[in-house]
Amino acid sequence: MARLPLGGMMSVTILIHSEEHVRYAADWGPVFAESLDAPIKPLVVGSEREILRRHAQSQLEEHYKRQNPNGTTVATVNESLDGVFQFCVEHGTRVLVVLHAEHHEEWQRELFEASTFPIVWLNPSALPPTDESHLVGGFETQARTINRVCMRLLGMRPKRWALHLPPPVDMEFDQRLDVARQAFDQQSSHPETLVLIYIESTSKESIVYRSALRLLDHDFGTSVVLVREGESIVPGLVTRFRRWTDSVIPPLTRSERISLQEDIESGSRPSVEFLGLISASSMLAAFGLLQNSAAVIIGAMLIAPLMTPILGAGQAITLGNRPLFKTAFAAIGLGFVGAMCSSIVFGAFVLLFDQPDLSPVRATEMWARCNPSPIDFCVGLIGGMAAAYARTRSHLSSALAGAAIAAALVPPISTAGLQVVFGIWEPVAEGRPVVGPILVVAINVLTIMVGSSFVLWVRGLRTRNANDGRRKDRWEARAVVVLVLVILLALVGVLNV
Repeated sequence: MARLPLGGMMSVTILIHSEEHVRYAADWGPVFAESLDAPIKPLVVGSEREILRRHAQSQLEEHYKRQNPNGTTVATVNESLDGVFQFCVEHGTRVLVVLHAEHHEEWQRELFEASTFPIVWLNPSALPPTDESHLVGGFETQARTINRVCMRLLGMRPKRWALHLPPPVDMEFDQRLDVARQAFDQQSSHPETLVLIYIESTSKESIVYRSALRLLDHDFGTSVVLVREGESIVPGLVTRFRRWTDSVIPPLTRSERISLQEDIESGSRPSVEFLGLISASSMLAAFGLLQNSAAVIIGAMLIAPLMTPILGAGQAITLGNRPLFKTAFAAIGLGFVGAMCSSIVFGAFVLLFDQPDLSPVRATEMWARCNPSPIDFCVGLIGGMAAAYARTRSHLSSALAGAAIAAALVPPISTAGLQVVFGIWEPVAEGRPVVGPILVVAINVLTIMVGSSFVLWVRGLRTRNANDGRRKDRWEARAVVVLVLVILLALVGVLNV
């Protein structure tokens, strides 16, 4: 598991929903901040925030003088997960403290489960504990972890445990919850007692989490704190990278994300217009290949509509949206078939009037697309990243990035179609007819998907935390693994040719 930070630049962010929370923030905030050697960032959450912010500012500025020698500024944010997490990114939050609020419990629970930051969910009933005899650990089976967490948060270790062993697994789940609850109820012997429960999993089947939620929601005269340390090593590295990219390139706002998703989804559906444009683009590219004219081929790229469906597939991978992936992949397949058939029809029409010289010496533009190389992987990857980034920035022209994508797809498809109709099948030193261009197309489609999905993820189009039920099957992770494996296999094949 990821661990609470051991030092360096960090801050403690405390969420405030009410005037009562201001009082608790004044009492508990310095305890966490002193132990972590970190400044405190108070954050008022909700719709009517200004009056509460002023009250918190007047009360907390004096209490936080030691922790915030340069002064305390109380910030405000709407009650949204994205708003809170964005604040945490911008202010270098390393520990997020949530003060329990009955009327906001459902939202706080979502925040607790979705947070990639170490998070403390506290229901205080009195002042913080003053010595170890008032600190109770939840489950002794987690003693090593709880001792470490308590030392980092409070500067002390628990002297006793509510449960030495988990309830027997052969009992009904509700009975196990009752056993755990009774054990916790026995710990309310002192008003300053604090029960600390370490949450490793937030699944519905977790007896620790379910019993902790019951305890948190029930006022029995003892302070209760639930602690999550974020993610495991690999997701933790991903989270740190994401926070860094968020600080370099601010992610899209919620309205911008919604608008972008709707735009990409609508453009990823197969349609007559899409088929018509890709067919026209393929014919124009075929004409440029026959004339060996780079200018005409570039013109064909400008009208090709392949960018949006491939971006749609990349977005589907990023968001774990299988229906969108199927729709976008159908559009890509339709585009390939339409472009291939159009180039074949165009080539057959040319054969009625002419027999052009398509030898490697004469048709250099065509044969340049018959020999896949590692450079093709870079073209697709960089083109996909550029297209996705341009699509997320309103002041940039996505048409230029779309042309870069089309450059990697339309000419090779037209090349394969012309070689089919002209009966060019024999491999030569310059490449393999038909198979070579189709392999180039396949490589570029896959690399464009990966590149675009990466940039969209960086720009803020992401799924919820892994504890979200919508991500139980981890489809998007498997899709990325499959795409990368296929690309690597293709790369090995190209290098061995």
